Amino acid sequence: MTPTEARKPALSWLLLLPVPAMLLGAFVAWRSGAPVAAFAINATAAALGAGMAAMVGRLSSETLLRVSGPLSVIAALLTASTLLFPGLDEVHRWIELGPVRLHASAVAVPWVLLGVSHALHRRFFAASVLAVGLSAVHAAQPDAGQGTAFALAASTLLARAHSTPWLQRAFSCTVVLFIGFGAWLQPDPLLAVPHVERILQLAASLAPALGIVAVAALGLLLLPAAPGSARWKTSDGRGQPLATSLFVYIAATLCVPMLGDFPVPVMGAGAGPVLGWYMATGILAASAQRLTQCENPTVSPVRPQ
Repeated sequence: MTPTEARKPALSWLLLLPVPAMLLGAFVAWRSGAPVAAFAINATAAALGAGMAAMVGRLSSETLLRVSGPLSVIAALLTASTLLFPGLDEVHRWIELGPVRLHASAVAVPWVLLGVSHALHRRFFAASVLAVGLSAVHAAQPDAGQGTAFALAASTLLARAHSTPWLQRAFSCTVVLFIGFGAWLQPDPLLAVPHVERILQLAASLAPALGIVAVAALGLLLLPAAPGSARWKTSDGRGQPLATSLFVYIAATLCVPMLGDFPVPVMGAGAGPVLGWYMATGILAASAQRLTQCENPTVSPVRPQ
């Protein structure tokens, strides 16, 4: 059995992980009197995202890395293009596609993290510029939720560029974190939409047990990245960097709604986080065991036990 064939069953069940959160979100919205029709965009995004994740997951790690640079730059530029749209109350986080507003950063960040990861050991300056650039976009939008999640994830990558002097790594991480967290200082007048940013509170208000189930359903979204951060070990014991950064990113996006009015990924109505989660899962499926070796050719991967 080839590695690609071995990955197919695992990827198939991983693609179903967002379903409980989406169904629960729609149910909570219905019971709370919120428009259930708003969740049709989640279902559409899930169908599209699953297909794209399956396509990406079939790529070899070499092919994925060859296209990672251009795709990461395109993803960053698409996120920056939100600044050209009218926005809402001077907040510019969305690309307008007719009646649909797509949260661009939620879709783009997995690709940017892939590009940063690939450039980490050979072109650290390029990786730093890419991370700083997207952090600056988040501050300009402003989007403190995505800015915080991306800054934390990108910093975990930059800090692990062991071929780069520690002072340079520390400086890059500091700049990324400073700019990313700086988005919290920008005015953000947008109010929370109950079935988007407050879906967890709605679930808990219906029944405490339902709130617990909702948290568990969101926890399923961490599974694709969690095995990557623990199982794919290099010979010197380091965890696989890209999977770790994606785990940090997804975990942070799940936490920031508790700190401000930010969308609850997948469970809240909105296509961007759904597409972004599927992009991250497809990237992880394609990179699986060999990405660490491609990123740092001096290290040989250990076969998972």
